[in-house]
Amino acid sequence: MSLYNLAVMISGSGSNLQAIIDAVENGSIPNAKVALVISNREGAYGLERARKHSIPNKVISNKDAAILLKTLETREINGIVLAGYLSILPPEIVKAYNNRIINIHPALLPMFGGKGFYGIRVHQAVLASGVKYTGATSHLVDDGVDTGAALIRGVIPVHDEDTAESLQKRVLEIEHKILTQTVKALVEDKIKDLSEKPKIILNSIDREGALVFAKGLLELGRALTETDNGD
Repeated sequence: MSLYNLAVMISGSGSNLQAIIDAVENGSIPNAKVALVISNREGAYGLERARKHSIPNKVISNKDAAILLKTLETREINGIVLAGYLSILPPEIVKAYNNRIINIHPALLPMFGGKGFYGIRVHQAVLASGVKYTGATSHLVDDGVDTGAALIRGVIPVHDEDTAESLQKRVLEIEHKILTQTVKALVEDKIKDLSEKPKIILNSIDREGALVFAKGLLELGRALTETDNGD
């Protein structure tokens, strides 16, 4: 069986990239290979992570759509993972890899998503809102910003003593878990199943309250994506 070639796109330290590399190397994501790492920023530490594992890596601006697409095609990339990639993919890439691009977002979409919600800003907004639960969401990438179908959500409680930095750290832990599971589904061609029935991972702390919250979130997601037929 030929290996599924993954391209992982990053902008920063690449901790989610490392989680994927580790999962591929330890067999948690079987039949896959991180064949390429792309950053839109020179000096991103994620590029050094790639080099340490002898993974081909490049710096390509998201504005260079033709170069980006050619690079992906040359490396025979089967699917793309946005792992802390703080830029919008060109529509040509989204079209060429339709339903084969996944992203991880540090909040429970559809809340705290869209333009301007990235990095520490997400966690600052979560704390300012007063919500009791937050988490992360893996989703398909479409032409919008954080608007693709949700795949897996991980729910954790917000603690009274949380700062944006402490919350970011705890959310990152569940990002790693969600992302590796989602990449495994991508490799195994099970993304369609997840998009039709998103999965929820609940933290063991305050499980009952988290379950109620997660169910409400799913209902909100359905309400926001329902089409109005004019009835």
